[in-house]
Amino acid sequence: MYKLRLLCQLQHSCIRGLPPHRFLASAHKRRPQLGAVQSDQLEQLKSEYFARSEALSNAEWQHVRSVLSGRNKYISAHNVDAVILGMCASGEQLPLAKSYLRYLETSEIEPNAATLGRLLRVYHSAHQLRMLSDKEQSEIMQICDRLQGSHEILDASSCENLIYGLVATTEHWQRAVHFLQMMKVTSTPTVSAYSAVAAKAFTCSQPELAWRLLEEMLEQRKLPKCEVYVAQLESSARDVAGFALQVDRLLHFLGKHNILITDKVAQQLLNLAQQMPQQLQVTSTHLERLGKCAACQQHLEHVAISEAEFASLRDAFLDKVLIRNDIFQKSTPAEVERFKRYVEQTAPYDCVIDGLNVAYSTGNKKPPTQLAQLLATVVRYFKERRKRVLVLGRQHMRSWSKPAMQYIQSNACVFLTSNISQDDPFLLYATLHSGQDTDFFSRDLMRSHAFLLGNELKSTFRRWQQEHQYSLATQTQPMGKIVVKEPIRYLLSTHKLDKGVWHVPCIESYTANPSDRFEVPQRWLCVKLAATN
Repeated sequence: MYKLRLLCQLQHSCIRGLPPHRFLASAHKRRPQLGAVQSDQLEQLKSEYFARSEALSNAEWQHVRSVLSGRNKYISAHNVDAVILGMCASGEQLPLAKSYLRYLETSEIEPNAATLGRLLRVYHSAHQLRMLSDKEQSEIMQICDRLQGSHEILDASSCENLIYGLVATTEHWQRAVHFLQMMKVTSTPTVSAYSAVAAKAFTCSQPELAWRLLEEMLEQRKLPKCEVYVAQLESSARDVAGFALQVDRLLHFLGKHNILITDKVAQQLLNLAQQMPQQLQVTSTHLERLGKCAACQQHLEHVAISEAEFASLRDAFLDKVLIRNDIFQKSTPAEVERFKRYVEQTAPYDCVIDGLNVAYSTGNKKPPTQLAQLLATVVRYFKERRKRVLVLGRQHMRSWSKPAMQYIQSNACVFLTSNISQDDPFLLYATLHSGQDTDFFSRDLMRSHAFLLGNELKSTFRRWQQEHQYSLATQTQPMGKIVVKEPIRYLLSTHKLDKGVWHVPCIESYTANPSDRFEVPQRWLCVKLAATN
């Protein structure tokens, strides 16, 4: 039944003019509308016709086309052909897709751009399974020339379809770079389009083009697909003399951009280590207590940033985040100045606590008594460790439980802003102003502030954040002890330790939007390369 729903969603996406991968990425957000076609009819069509990989007769295609276009209000003569080719999109079904195109030609039905674009995607799927024949590559070029000849400037969807087709060829793939540029006229190229061209560039021994595209992707906050790294490793293996240097370059790239490789890429590294043991040794491992590698027994590098990096971060934060025209739009200039004077008088602190963020950690519908008690418990946690604390809150917190609030005010510095103030800038200002050794307590991931700092300082900010951010893991009920999630003090990204040993974190599968939370990956690779100059 799930596959049936997926098939229906794919049909609906074609009608809206969306590539299937774009629609399916958000398929969980809305329910498909199936129109008048009965579920058992769709299942019957799928099992009788689209489970095959060989050609259908013209009569069979006519029946499929009639059922889909005649009994579904979302499918018409204009889009039914693209819908059908979307149903036979796997690489094994290329003969089936070509059979449908022959049916259209025999019936004197002119396939539109969407239909031809779908066919190019089927060729691309076949290319991922095997090398296409010269004849098949010639067919791709005929379709590409036909599509390109119809318009001087193509829309982004057509450009992406052409890219998929061109990278499946041996001699004409570089034309895909032109269409990648053309996509920028109307939109930003997709992750899939970028990744397809970058992977092909590695495969065809044009690594500088591939690296340029990868850097361009990351500037636009698009995470490359794992197929690119697999292609880079396969290409590197063909150059035995330069193999270690190229793998080293990949590992540096992963570390610089804090990218976690997938199990698929990890397996490729393990396979290459078996094939080239003199050049590469790879062990699948995990981390023991305090970030010690179970394989080599080395501790991962401390995540701390240097004093110079901290100074740059602090100054940039003040310029790019705090002192913007709109960052304090929910506060008054007078309140901002009052806060800055208070910090000057009472800093430095060991920890700055976002009071409301902490109080609402276990839900914002709790009575004020429980909210105040939870905040007091967090203050007590640091008090018992002899830490000097600043609690940031709002004026309305004055009405919370008096015993708890009195405890907080007696054991911490407290600054209460107006009820419409923005908390994060105050929190980060006080923390950064207090110096390199000050921590903060909040569950907020600070994404917007990291983004405002730009690509270079974002990495520095994230390392500083990882080392200094506490948050509440859980609280025993009712109003019992708390479990505090302390900062992870070692690097969670790819990096090199002593003796040239790399440690590479892994995740199970690719996701375009990985979590920003600081979690220790369960699986790591311990990698040693032959010495590189």
